[in-house]
Amino acid sequence: MERKHFETCLSGAVQLRHLSNNLETLLKRDFLKLLPLELSFYLLKWLDPQTLLTCCLVSKQWNKVISARTEVWQTACKNSGWQIDDSVQDALHWRKVYLKAILRMKQLEDHEAFETSSLIGHSARVHALYCKDGLLCTGLDDLSAKLWDVSTGQCVYGIQTHTCAAVKFDEQKLVTGSFDNTVACWEWSSKARTQHFRGHTGAGGLPFFKGFYSY
Repeated sequence: MERKHFETCLSGAVQLRHLSNNLETLLKRDFLKLLPLELSFYLLKWLDPQTLLTCCLVSKQWNKVISARTEVWQTACKNSGWQIDDSVQDALHWRKVYLKAILRMKQLEDHEAFETSSLIGHSARVHALYCKDGLLCTGLDDLSAKLWDVSTGQCVYGIQTHTCAAVKFDEQKLVTGSFDNTVACWEWSSKARTQHFRGHTGAGGLPFFKGFYSY
């Protein structure tokens, strides 16, 4: 009687193990393999970017499929509010763009996104800034403007001007808008004022004027 009970228990354990192994196979079905690819891609498009990255960790197959779909990562970028060029059909490119942006946002949150440096040489308050091609122009309260090389921190040019409310420049010229309601054009090389415009009723701002400076 005891032997029969033991065999019944043993048989039950074997059956449970067999059932467990088969249930695991039945319950853990990979829909990326079972569904048509078009349907799988359609479903993936509705996942948020963070979930997509998590899905890439499920298996090599999932990572390969998800990473290879241009539409998935383009949609992820669009859903995050970024403007993209739809003509670029390179899935790895868009995944790198997304990952780089995520890293950048984290750096911004942690205040680690930018390196800071100081430009030494101002003797008064800075009212105006304009940066272009690694150069920074500053308009000061001491009737001067300076052009700086951002990479070295060195002052390239310094010009005596009026009190600057706005500044813009190119390789040859500097254009300034002043609190005295005038706009002036200056030459870097000679430090001379070449043109002077009056008639504003407020501090001179500087929209783009063809012929004075270029971007």
